[in-house]
Amino acid sequence: MPQFLHNAFDLIRRVLFLARPYGRKKLAVVSFLSLAQGVFQVIGVTSIFPFLAIAADPERIRNSQFGRRFLELLPPMDNRQLLLTAGAVAIVALFTANAVNLIAEYARTRYAHNFGHWLRVRLLRRIASRPYGYFLVRNSADLIKKVLGDVANYVNGVLLPLLDSVARGLTAVLLLATLFFVHPLIALGATVGLGGFYLIVFRLLERKRREINQGLRLSSGGSYREAQQLLGGIKPIKVHRAEEHFLGRFGKHSAIVAKMSARVPTFANGPRYLVEPLAFGGLVLIVMVLAAKGRSFSDVLPNLGVMALAGYRLLPALQLLYGQLSELTSMRHSLDEVYDEFVVAESDLNISDERGNQNIRLAQPYVWNDAITLDAVSFSYSQAKRPILDRLSLTIKKNTSVAFIGPTGSGKSTLIDLLLGLHQPTGGRILIDGRPLTPALIPAWQASIGYVPQDIFLIDDTITRNIALGIPDTEIEVNRLREVCATAQVLDFIEHELPQGFQSKVGERGVRLSGGQRQRLGLARALYHQPSLLILDEATSALDTETEARLIEALRSLSGKLTIVLVAHRLSTVADCEEVFDLAGKAVDFEAIT
Repeated sequence: MPQFLHNAFDLIRRVLFLARPYGRKKLAVVSFLSLAQGVFQVIGVTSIFPFLAIAADPERIRNSQFGRRFLELLPPMDNRQLLLTAGAVAIVALFTANAVNLIAEYARTRYAHNFGHWLRVRLLRRIASRPYGYFLVRNSADLIKKVLGDVANYVNGVLLPLLDSVARGLTAVLLLATLFFVHPLIALGATVGLGGFYLIVFRLLERKRREINQGLRLSSGGSYREAQQLLGGIKPIKVHRAEEHFLGRFGKHSAIVAKMSARVPTFANGPRYLVEPLAFGGLVLIVMVLAAKGRSFSDVLPNLGVMALAGYRLLPALQLLYGQLSELTSMRHSLDEVYDEFVVAESDLNISDERGNQNIRLAQPYVWNDAITLDAVSFSYSQAKRPILDRLSLTIKKNTSVAFIGPTGSGKSTLIDLLLGLHQPTGGRILIDGRPLTPALIPAWQASIGYVPQDIFLIDDTITRNIALGIPDTEIEVNRLREVCATAQVLDFIEHELPQGFQSKVGERGVRLSGGQRQRLGLARALYHQPSLLILDEATSALDTETEARLIEALRSLSGKLTIVLVAHRLSTVADCEEVFDLAGKAVDFEAIT
């Protein structure tokens, strides 16, 4: 029992930790409505007592002390009018109780799902604000699962059942209190019998619920990962006829999810089919005992009616309470997944409040006039045996073109990531006009950069929105679009070969375009923002010789107007650069280039 209480308190603590930033007042309103739901259920149940008492023996009510005092508050009425009035009051009370019940359930559902929306956005914003290195060690499918799958499971499998459990628990307590008022002995028997029954069943199935929780935690994540790997690598997977391998791995996880998910409602609803005949059988037994003792039916009817209606409301409340507690303990893994990710993201000192909690606003480009200086820059990846860059020093003058060459593993891409502000040096400094490139400067610095990677990321949208990435449609400049596309040698293709021109959609990850077309769109995107620094990381590797020559000619026209940093394997690509740095430490053979 102490372990059970510890788990319950820990669950409530975690739920409150997540809910507190969303708004304490909202949670207070939902809690108040849950209390009102229980109170009105009691009012609805007890409202039938006067009606049944008057129907059974009106004179007994008129002659009782309570009846005389109550009737003095009403205008004079005969027995028929009194019965009609009591019946109307009972009907209104029952309708009112059900209306409050509906309002409270709607409020809880709305609160839970709006909270889920807030939590999804907040969690994704915090994840997106993490440093670039975080994503190098995390599986994107796991992150998607947390933001979408785990938050949905948490809302539907933990938060809503917990809120409903509080409401059902309050209702059950108030209804039992009503039964104690009507017949203490029967109420005590109901409390011990029904409560003990559900407690025993709950404890007996505890190990099974832990198995469900653990199975869903492992297999739901595996399902996401295998599905994303299959669809993300569909081209090579189809070529190598490896579909069945990934489908088999996905199927194993999916089968476990199906098996465990089927057990949740079974364990949650199973006791109902045993407790209902026991409870109502007990009520029938009470009537039989009272009848055997010679009690008048008119004496028994009012109390019997209240107990029957209370039982009618109490049993579903207890069953729902048990079912929801059973469900939320079976789905506990979703709370733990969301809570752990939320705590880590909220406590990450690398995320500023502006980036993590508010809209991530575009910064104004940083204006620099002299040079980018790498002062003894070193960088090591975590758990790496040696640094990928070791005390590298060099200077890139404003409005010059420089190139970095070297074999695979020499640090070219790492150096580019450092210049982009995606990594912080583990040693040395990067200076912009003598000013250190600190985290505070990075947003403005990145706003001044145009970046063309080797693997171009395209969204499943129009050419226009891919080039003007992240810019609202109303702010996109058409003339600027055509200008940068002409420079990137892709304007003729867009206007003459695509049926809808700039409004043509490129497909997921640009699958409807060739590699060269994707890279030229990537260059157009980089130029659209009028950068002062243009970085091309193997950006011409997918181009044929003729297109590359035209692109180099276009870049030559930009020479002296902006700073160009090239990373390339082919020496012909860097022939026009003013400086060439070989990161392998070898001398550059300029005669071989020319």
